[in-house]
Amino acid sequence: MSPERNQNPITLEEVISNAKEIMLRDGNHVPVLIMEADNKLVAGQIPDLPPTHGERADLMRFLGQAAAKSGRVNQLQQIFMVTEGWMSEASEDKPSELRPSDDPNKKEVLIISAIQMKERKKHLKVYEVFRDQHEQVIGIEEFSPEAKNEESVEVPLLDAFVQGFQFAFRTLYN
Repeated sequence: MSPERNQNPITLEEVISNAKEIMLRDGNHVPVLIMEADNKLVAGQIPDLPPTHGERADLMRFLGQAAAKSGRVNQLQQIFMVTEGWMSEASEDKPSELRPSDDPNKKEVLIISAIQMKERKKHLKVYEVFRDQHEQVIGIEEFSPEAKNEESVEVPLLDAFVQGFQFAFRTLYN
């Protein structure tokens, strides 16, 4: 985790801007978790995300518990996660068990998710990554599948982190 620093609350736009800048500069983005709590910003990379969704959710629950138990974080205000991934669009002729990374027509994406605790708001932004013939990132554009109701945004990995955090926090202080 990086050093704590006092500042105004970080915005989703700042996280998105930084993530896009890193992706354009480095050609990749190591998964990162950014917590804002007690007006402190704490960020940490997660270089080895497990391969399955269930294992990732377990890891995020564990990280949430570790953050609460560390004593460095009391009042969780907002949390962000930046990851890279693959996305594939469903179609009639594609087997449903095909993983996006195995789809020949997959799209490379940069995913930024956020939860603002007080407002109980969840955000999910997905950006398609474009590369040239030399595999250099040449563009990043917001990918917007059918617009969904903001209430239905799902961020299961951040939800798992918050569950772990809240469980450990209640356990410590009850």
